Amino acid sequence: MARVLIDTGVWYSRYDARDTAASQDDVEAVFELVQAFDIVLPWPIAYETLRTRFTRNRIAMTLFEKELKSPSVQFIDDAPYRGDAMELAFNSSRHGRPLSMVDCVLRLIMDDRNINIGYFATWNLLDFCDVCASRQIETISN
Repeated sequence: MARVLIDTGVWYSRYDARDTAASQDDVEAVFELVQAFDIVLPWPIAYETLRTRFTRNRIAMTLFEKELKSPSVQFIDDAPYRGDAMELAFNSSRHGRPLSMVDCVLRLIMDDRNINIGYFATWNLLDFCDVCASRQIETISN
């Protein structure tokens, strides 16, 4: 079964009413689509999402915790990708298309043929459209 990978910004939009990256209708539409799939959650996405501002929002924390503990969420160890992700982050910065290390980890996970990612939810398609196209990963965006 194909799984869905969800970018940090989409998680923010779901649980932080102050986030304006997407309308609530767009956010709800994304999560209606992904509920039929298992969610792949690389640890760096959890680290990035659980930043201080987010953790101060008790309601968001309660809801996010419940979602993360769902049997449909599968955590992925990023250790096999860290070295290459760091190199990619430095190289991308030198060559005019800067990518965060977290985004580099996501790209490497999506490019890994041993991990079955069928869908990728993000508000930032430009940083991922090439890897999604080459791996035939359907993007879900606003």
